Amino acid sequence: MKVELTSSPAVWRKLRRAQTARSRQAKVELPAGALPHSDAARRFWSRRTWSELAAVPAVSQVVLALVREGAGLTTIGAYTAIAQDEVRHAELSQALAERLGGYDDDVPDGLDYVPRSLANPSDVSFAVWALANGCFSETVSLALIRARHGATKQPLIRAVLAETLKDEALHVRIAWQTAEEVLPNLSRAARKDLAGYGAQLAEMLRRTFGTAGLPPTLRRREDALRDDAAKAGLGSVAAALENALVDDALAAITGRLATLGVK
Repeated sequence: MKVELTSSPAVWRKLRRAQTARSRQAKVELPAGALPHSDAARRFWSRRTWSELAAVPAVSQVVLALVREGAGLTTIGAYTAIAQDEVRHAELSQALAERLGGYDDDVPDGLDYVPRSLANPSDVSFAVWALANGCFSETVSLALIRARHGATKQPLIRAVLAETLKDEALHVRIAWQTAEEVLPNLSRAARKDLAGYGAQLAEMLRRTFGTAGLPPTLRRREDALRDDAAKAGLGSVAAALENALVDDALAAITGRLATLGVK
């Protein structure tokens, strides 16, 4: 199916201009200043790095699918810019982890952070990648980052979260605007398949953005590091709140997709 996004070119240009304007002011490097050492926070921000890094190949797959399926240049350009944002978010997260006591690049067994596997060649359709990356991952991420920003006390970490929050809000807007055009035009069978895929994806996000579904010992460890980082005001929220936020976001996503025929 050829992707034909017919939304007003003026809307797409507005989105791109907003992103370009923010990019001029975006933090490329953390400003000078010490952060308190915290084992929980450094490990939490290491996980944030892995998550942001995984978004880079995922968005890149969206771009490749858009090219394969004949999208216009403004749409391709918007998603290419999103990939650049994710690289910067990963860099900032890694820098915070280093300042908090040292970035850890060793992903523990049982955690589903797989940036390299997402980079494998794929012929999966744009609709599938857009659903996974935009409608699900970015929407859940936005809800979590908004809560983390509100709970964070340390000024530098709060500033990084504020910048990321602006980016994620734009990413989500682009994703849902695209979904509103593409999804209703799919066949009923394709939309049913997407709904089934979305249910599987939701369970995966509960294990990656949250801790629900992890093996008990691993979950206790992951919950503890989120709780400790949250108590210190260093960028996290308590694990129970995080899991509740993920569930609420997923419920809202399911409802919104249903209005587009994905149910």
